[in-house]
Amino acid sequence: MLSSLSSITATRITPATAAPIAASVNPESKENRDTSEKTDNPNTDQTRSTNPRAAIVQQLDPAEQRVLEKLKSRDREVRAHEQAHLSAAGNLASSGASFTYQKGPDGQRYAIGGEVGIESARVADDPQATLQRAQQIRRAALAPANPSAQDRSVAANASAIALEAQAEIAQLKQTGQDQYTENQNQQSTETDKTTKIDTFA
Repeated sequence: MLSSLSSITATRITPATAAPIAASVNPESKENRDTSEKTDNPNTDQTRSTNPRAAIVQQLDPAEQRVLEKLKSRDREVRAHEQAHLSAAGNLASSGASFTYQKGPDGQRYAIGGEVGIESARVADDPQATLQRAQQIRRAALAPANPSAQDRSVAANASAIALEAQAEIAQLKQTGQDQYTENQNQQSTETDKTTKIDTFA
């Protein structure tokens, strides 16, 4: 999910709502309770030792293994989604991705939701830069294969900002053209006056 940062607040872009995946057939089991949590440090989520983990996975019943596969699939989807936002956002990304996690039946944490902050404040007194920024924000919001509702909302907002910037650019060009025409007329009048004076002399 992408979120846009104005000068003060942040808007987030996320892949759909981070609904926990059903943990197991035994809801009373401590290992199978939903233990969703949110963290801003994606480097601490996959501290998994391979051999003990494989042994734990082998001990899971078929229902738990199906839940585990869903969590793994969701984790891959969420990470790819947020990476697409980050890649397209480029220098407008205010930070790396942050994730919401759920503990699986194997005791490990899997990402079930995420968000990326993106700077979306207009560039003061520069509608062309504002237009370019809005276009980049829209690309970043729609970069994942399946943009979330929040992603589409951020993209729509960026499109509105782009239209405002384009209107402002057009107005400045018109004002500039009018000023140019006025200056040309003034110079022409002065030339005519000068010419007349020279001729009269």
